[in-house]
Formats: sequence, structure tokens, C-alpha cells
Amino acid sequence: MSDAPKQVDAAISRRTRQALSEAKARGVQLGKAGADNLRATVEKRKSAADAFAKQHEALFAEFVAQGLTHRKMAELLNARGIPAAKGGPWTHGQVQRILNRYADWAQAASA
Repeated sequence: MSDAPKQVDAAISRRTRQALSEAKARGVQLGKAGADNLRATVEKRKSAADAFAKQHEALFAEFVAQGLTHRKMAELLNARGIPAAKGGPWTHGQVQRILNRYADWAQAASA
């Protein structure tokens, strides 16, 4: 069997590494991962989650005043046809996260 395929692979690999190194030397940004990109994405998701939580704040305050469990709150939200943040049914975990968000807001306001 011939070593030609291995030599071709090695040559392609060398040329690719060389081209990437030259591009990097010219200042070309390689890839999108990094703290700046992640920070923007996290801020965007957090902002959307905050807006969603604000919409339902009164309803959850009512549920908490009634002393309902997280699971019961999820059942009531689903029975009322209120979709969760991504449009699906509510789970007790989602309810817990939104209540934690309200608690964080209250703590930040009192600090």
C-alpha cells in the first residue's frame, strides 16, 4: 500500500496551518469563541429572561401568597394555557428558577 494518501493529508495540514498562521499575523480574527462574544450572548439571554419574568410577576406573587408548591404552580400555569419562556409546558424547575430570579431582584433592591 502507498503512503501517498498520508503525504497528501500531511501537505494539506501544513498548508492549512501556514495559512491560518499568516491570517493571524495579519490580525484576522479566527473563530467566534471568546469572553466578549459570550458576554454579549449571556446579556441578551438574561435580558429576555428578565422581560419574561416581569410579565408574569403578579401571577407568581399570587401563587406564592397562596402557599402553592412549585409543582402545583406549574400545573396551574399549564392548565391556564400559559406557555413557558420557550413556548412549551411549565415544569417545577422552571417555576423555581423564575422565583429565584424574583428573590434576586428583591435582594438587589434592598442592598
